[in-house]
Amino acid sequence: MSHVANVMLSVEPADRPLAEELSRWLESDAPLRGRDGRTGWVGALRETTGADTRWGGGKFPECDVYAGALNHADLAALVARVEQLPWQQPAFVQLMVMDQEEAYFRVWMFHGPRLRLLTPAGREQEYWPGTGPADVHLRLALATDAGLLRDLLTAGAAPDTPDTPEDNSDGADSRQVARRADGWPRPGDFGLVALSTTEESGWQPVPIGAAWFRHTGEQSGGRPGGGGNDGEQVGSTAELTVVLVPAHRGRGVGAQLLGPLLRAARAEGVGRLTARVPSTAPAGTRAWLRRHGGFRDLPDGAGQLGLDLS
Repeated sequence: MSHVANVMLSVEPADRPLAEELSRWLESDAPLRGRDGRTGWVGALRETTGADTRWGGGKFPECDVYAGALNHADLAALVARVEQLPWQQPAFVQLMVMDQEEAYFRVWMFHGPRLRLLTPAGREQEYWPGTGPADVHLRLALATDAGLLRDLLTAGAAPDTPDTPEDNSDGADSRQVARRADGWPRPGDFGLVALSTTEESGWQPVPIGAAWFRHTGEQSGGRPGGGGNDGEQVGSTAELTVVLVPAHRGRGVGAQLLGPLLRAARAEGVGRLTARVPSTAPAGTRAWLRRHGGFRDLPDGAGQLGLDLS
């Protein structure tokens, strides 16, 4: 099975040699996606704008464009490689990538010495490419993920603490599942899903965990509150849930999920996040939330931790 990414690179004519150097790297030394640091052939970029190529009814192109369909390429490594090359005209370099799991191109351009993801606009750009294991990427939790969230909770998944036991078959009780996942998504709900793509899965993305927050209808001071205009939840309290399947605990996926989720909560105007830690939770859950999220014990809530975001 293959894992294909469509890639286009637009450069000024003076940077043609570097575009060709990038293609040679893809043909020989590029990191392979999900292959634990192995390198090799993932494809090539071929020029689409040769001397005899005309665009737009007989007009010659004003840039050089290279394109290719890459196979098993580590896309984060590709972005890093483009950033490292000594382009003569970096302001005109555009890298466009359509991953197999997506239906649109993402576009990077240089801002100073760094490549910056420009499109798609909005919060999605915070979550891809990921900063965790090479086989894992994140996407937004959609309305169609309601069943997935319930399944993860029912299976008893937990954050990837180092001392989380491999078997936590008790799972969440029906009340916890209903409170956290029923009716997903309600207004103000926000979540991320982690997917792993490996040779074992036939290079198909498999959900391995999720993190989300859901508003409790209280203000951050603990009083009931109805939010702002148009359902806005500024200053409200939201409950955090982080779940992972047992086989992927201890790999840093939980922290990979939690970081952008906290940024999204701040951007949404959440005043406080709470996390319920029942007595049946793995021993390391509290320490994990303190270490990775800055959560603290709440004196007025049995088994709860809180994080003030305002």
